[in-house]
Formats: sequence, C-alpha cells, structure tokens
Amino acid sequence: MLDRHDWRGDLDSARVQHLAIEAVKLGLADAYEHIADLGHMRHAPEAFLASDYLDSRAKLLDPARAGDPSHGEPGPGGTVYLSAADRDGRMVSFIQSNFMGFGSGVVVPGTGVSLQNRGAGFSLRPDHVNRVGPRKKPFQTIIPCFATDLAGAPEMSFGVMGGPMQAQGHLQMALRVLGHGQNPQAAADAPRWRVTSGRGVVVENTFDPELADQLRSMGHEIRVETPDAVFGFGGAQLIRRTASGYVAGSDPRKDGQALAF
Repeated sequence: MLDRHDWRGDLDSARVQHLAIEAVKLGLADAYEHIADLGHMRHAPEAFLASDYLDSRAKLLDPARAGDPSHGEPGPGGTVYLSAADRDGRMVSFIQSNFMGFGSGVVVPGTGVSLQNRGAGFSLRPDHVNRVGPRKKPFQTIIPCFATDLAGAPEMSFGVMGGPMQAQGHLQMALRVLGHGQNPQAAADAPRWRVTSGRGVVVENTFDPELADQLRSMGHEIRVETPDAVFGFGGAQLIRRTASGYVAGSDPRKDGQALAF
C-alpha cells in the first residue's frame, strides 16, 4: 500500500495530482463493474474497503507512470446540491437530480415535480451485476458527500454536481480541504481535472501548463478543454466546520452562493 507520505508535499505538484488521478481511475474501474442495487451486488460494499483489498489495489498504482487499470474482484466478504449547517453543529448534505433533460417526463399530478430517469444507468449486458431488472436501483452518481472527524463529529458537508465528475470532484475537494487545509472557496475555485478513459485526462484551460506537461511525461494523455466546457468539471458547494465556526465555498462554474444568517 502507498505510504501516507507519498501524498504530502505541494498540493499542485505533478506527483500529488498523478497519485490522485490514478486513485480515481482504480476506483471508477471497480465502480462501473461492481456497483448496483444493494440487493443485487456480488460483494458487500464493506468488501471494497477491506485493508487487504485496498492494499492489493494500491499496489497497482505506479507513482511514476500513468496506468490503464481494470476492475478488481474482492475476496469473499441536471443536479442541485445543497449543504447546510446550524449553530449547534448539525450539518446536512443533500443532492437532487432529474438526470437527463426533464427526467422521465412523468410529472406527479398536482405538484409540478418531474420524476427522474436514472434507470438509464442500467446495463443491458446479460452477465453484468447492474443489468436492468425489476425491483432494482441502478448505479448512479447522486452522491451527497459528508466527512466526520475520528470521533464521528461533523467536519465537512460538501458535494460536486456533474454526472461522472461527482466522485472525481469529491476526491479533489477532500484532498484540498481535508488533506491540505485549503480554504473551501479556494478549493472550489482551483482548476480541476477529469479522468475520461484509459490514460485520458481532461483539464481545465486554467490548469497550470507546466503541471500538465509533467503529467504528460508520466504517461497521462492530457487534453485541455476550451473555456466554454467549464460545466464538464462540475460545481462544488462546501461547508467546513472549524473551531471558531463555519467556512463555506460556492463554485463559480455554476449558480450558487454561500450564505450565513
């Protein structure tokens, strides 16, 4: 398993960004193969968090070169995001999405609420764990995120809207705020990357060109997106609890605001 010291140092160094990209690729490979309705998964979620399994996956990560990982196999065993916190330390992480367009096109009578069409996330592959079927929920990307301290107390309520960008954005926000102590607004403002497929990584046009070149030298196939593709990197909202109160951030890429009252 990688030593925790491998992740220290300059947050925007090629080494730290490379490790984060490679970790996301490993995680997504497992997610696309294994995550489905809880009652139909071949392995319990806890199996993917077992130390021996995490160790085996981490060993596939080359600290110096980009990889193209496949999924592992554990042993037996149109989105709106809202974050809120009160003066008593209670925090809420909430997300809602109709998915594509106006969702399913079915509106609840008398409410104006359109139902989602997340069923599009099912697989049609007969042998896939996420194959479409009755009484099943599809694998999807509605992920309200929450962090607690070692004692279980609320520490940060946050989320990143944007389809397949969500889990990747969460890692980047957690790495910046929880791992490196960055201000939530600074973390939301910072340039982001998005893993596509294989060794492909797309970065925002504000991404440091020198850092992008360093990642290329490590084998990543870096592509810079145009300024009008900003929505492809999601939209973050964060509230961090501190000893003196809360610090909040709202992503400039989407509509949103950090408010206190």
